Amino acid sequence: MMAARKKRDYIRICGGTFFLIVAVVSFLYANTGFFRPQSNAVTDHYFDFIDCGQGDSCLMVSEGSAALIDASTASESEQVIAWLKKRGVEKLDYLILTHPHEDHIGGAAAVLNEFEVDTVYMRQPTEGTEPTTSVYLNLLEELAAQSVDLEQAEAGDRFTCGAFYISILGPLKDYEDLNNQSLVLRVEHGENAFLFTGDQENAAEEDLVTAYGAELNSTLLKVGHHGSSSSSSLSFLEAVDLEYAVISCGADNPYGHPHRETLARLESLDISYYRTDLQGTVTVYSDGSKLYVQEEIA
Repeated sequence: MMAARKKRDYIRICGGTFFLIVAVVSFLYANTGFFRPQSNAVTDHYFDFIDCGQGDSCLMVSEGSAALIDASTASESEQVIAWLKKRGVEKLDYLILTHPHEDHIGGAAAVLNEFEVDTVYMRQPTEGTEPTTSVYLNLLEELAAQSVDLEQAEAGDRFTCGAFYISILGPLKDYEDLNNQSLVLRVEHGENAFLFTGDQENAAEEDLVTAYGAELNSTLLKVGHHGSSSSSSLSFLEAVDLEYAVISCGADNPYGHPHRETLARLESLDISYYRTDLQGTVTVYSDGSKLYVQEEIA
């Protein structure tokens, strides 16, 4: 009788421990991005939203091809370069510069000096709005000094990066504001789509909604202008119909990004969002039908 009772107690304890382990593993998988997917079908295709202070930089890799969207500030260029090297990047197929503000192009010259770059995509600013900053002028000099294929990107351009199919959707007008002149990219991978709008603000976003409507639908949005309240209007977010959002911003930045209004709009639509100032570099893996999120938190 005593032996039978001990056996039942042992089974009960082991069973409880097993279910506790399953519960903890399930929580970590579902809520923290703790586990990286192991399948090559996933790890071969990813986006790194790099923790690079109050700037923007995203590395996207598919089947060995690599592209960098923006290069953050000059002061954060070492951080961007270090991340690319950590990822084993030796060459960039594309360097895509959304618009000529320092927090997006500041590190571009350093990246060009450090890595072989096949093609640079950027856009000639609207006449009369050309920057005269040293960062922009130095970048133009660096591009001229290197044998890099420079493409003047326009809405309607399309190209591929591995299995990623990239469409440039905007800007749609010759806006006076450099933020609204930002290149808009939609990257497709199977059923997944990723939308990048640079620093475009409400007026330019609404032009996108008018022109494309449901064609803007995307799984993930790189939130415009670091989460500023002047971007990511409710009507724009509804048109994009996203599931996930990533906000690139610096900790305790002087602009207060991301603004509470933007976060409230994301929350009202039940959109899961990630912030580089709180969660470090955010990596999003794609298998063509689902996304898997990995936070860098040390």
